[in-house]
Amino acid sequence: MLGNFCNSLPVLSRLRISKKTGIFANGASGFHLASLISYLSDHVALLTSGKADFNEEQFEKLKKHYIEIIETSIKEIEHKKGNIEKIIFSDGTEKKIDTPYASLPFTQHSDIPISLGCELTELGHLKVNQFQETNISGIFACGDNTNMLRSVANAVYSGNLTGAVVNGKLVEEEF
Repeated sequence: MLGNFCNSLPVLSRLRISKKTGIFANGASGFHLASLISYLSDHVALLTSGKADFNEEQFEKLKKHYIEIIETSIKEIEHKKGNIEKIIFSDGTEKKIDTPYASLPFTQHSDIPISLGCELTELGHLKVNQFQETNISGIFACGDNTNMLRSVANAVYSGNLTGAVVNGKLVEEEF
């Protein structure tokens, strides 16, 4: 899905919207989201809710693209019927937001692989090799729990690959 999104960025940049966009993130994930979202809106604010965690080059790029960085912690999010209207910060200032984005951490939906001893990546996905094998012999994993490309196409691809590898190993054992 990210690949499809990135491939359409040149087209999307011509369709910019004037919505005030807020990104609830910091550090590498905040910078990454800001770079993507800046193609969709001319009004982007990074809400770090604490000291901004960017290197000099990232700060310069954010500044170059007029991305506002707000480090003040968030006190309240005001909404009407679930639609965000504004953010109220701990110092009493407010920011109108039409469109929110957040960098949410990935968590496995089941603890079974972890309880069996399967390793996780830094991002929390099951660690697999190019054949979808985990670090535990005989345990394979595929789909959304193994990488950040959350799409049906990726799930089908990795599932098909995993099935072929498992089938090959079973045939090899029995032959």
